[in-house]
Amino acid sequence: MPLSDDQRIVVTGIGLVTPLGTGRESSWSSLLAGDCAATKDGARVPVDESGEPRAILFARMAAREALADAEVRSPLGERGGVLVSGSKPLLDFPTILSPEAVPRAVARDAGAEGPVMNLSSACATGVQSVMVAAGWLRDGRCDVVLAGSAESSFHPLYQAGFRQMGVLSEVGRVRPFDRRRDGFVLGEGAGVFCLETLASARRRGARAYGELTGWAMGSDAHHAIRFNSNGRRMADTLSRALGRAGLAPGDLDYVNAHGTATLLNDSLESTALSGLLPPGALVSSTKGATGHLLGATGAVEFAFCLLALRDGRVPPTLDLEDPETDALDFIPGRSRAVEVRRAASLSFGFGGSLAAAVVEKI
Repeated sequence: MPLSDDQRIVVTGIGLVTPLGTGRESSWSSLLAGDCAATKDGARVPVDESGEPRAILFARMAAREALADAEVRSPLGERGGVLVSGSKPLLDFPTILSPEAVPRAVARDAGAEGPVMNLSSACATGVQSVMVAAGWLRDGRCDVVLAGSAESSFHPLYQAGFRQMGVLSEVGRVRPFDRRRDGFVLGEGAGVFCLETLASARRRGARAYGELTGWAMGSDAHHAIRFNSNGRRMADTLSRALGRAGLAPGDLDYVNAHGTATLLNDSLESTALSGLLPPGALVSSTKGATGHLLGATGAVEFAFCLLALRDGRVPPTLDLEDPETDALDFIPGRSRAVEVRRAASLSFGFGGSLAAAVVEKI
């Protein structure tokens, strides 16, 4: 049965803070230009210290941009919700703060008096937050929700943990899906979205970047940091998201892959996608440009999918010379003009969290 406009979820505002730029358009234009913010010292957002934890600063900046973009006025009141999540405790402050401090700060700025929640799901945090927020709207709990994620995890404790896991690049380059890959570099940033129903957007005369038509969460939780199903659970999660959207794998025009440039992830993900998508499907990982934003990565990459719908350009996979597989078109080196009607964003987190979100043009 077709969904009513009160059940269809659209994105009317996008806010971005990334190592490529401190705004939506600067981040996107730099990405399409092939700029790379990843260095051996990490990929850092070009803003000065503000006296508050950087994750909170980024979340507040991105939320303000999303609200302004959607032309939604604050205070949001009791019908406004916030699900802008942090995946880890905030250690870059004299007092250690819970990640719950991230959505609370955004809620104070926006005057949101409805549900406010933090969802922590490792690298799947951002896109899973969008999915839960969509459920709030569909259930009628809110009229508008700010959703997404923010992260800055350059604290020595976090860096030591990733180094111990062996997932950080020794050469300081992120080479997704390349056989020479040796891991990622840490990044930081935020992606925040203004979500509402299509009925609400039409009443306001608001422009929608796209509709969230399908989403799915999954788990491959057999190990603390590794996936053990040979990509089967990754493929199944995307397949279920497509089923919810009423689409077949061949209906996708672009997939933003998780693509961390770690030995195991890219091998399993390329196996999963080449087994599900048609030969030559357009797939890229934008972590070669941004670094790995950890808990923020899913939200930022979801934004890139929406902007690909808007502009008809797909971002490249940087530093890709010897692909893991020839079954997929990883869009090496340069962005490409493509009519993008439907796109999917994939996020996979340590511990087995899986997420896939499908967006379509209205």
